[in-house]
Amino acid sequence: MVIVYAFAALIGGFISCALLWPYGAAIALLSMPFGGSLFALLAAIVVHMRASTKAGSSNDRAAYMDQPQKLQITENC
Repeated sequence: MVIVYAFAALIGGFISCALLWPYGAAIALLSMPFGGSLFALLAAIVVHMRASTKAGSSNDRAAYMDQPQKLQITENC
């Protein structure tokens, strides 16, 4: 997951730099860490939402499997 967050931060930094370039090179370059951090935060939220959705479906299955079942006793003579 760290690779995903780092890649998202790089993309976000470049996007913020490109969007703010008309306001000057200094502002564009200084905004890169903020844009990268914001984009990495958004990526982390998306990953968390996907993980919680998958966990929710497996929890339902686990609850169904944990229900007690009646055992039948058979006698062999």
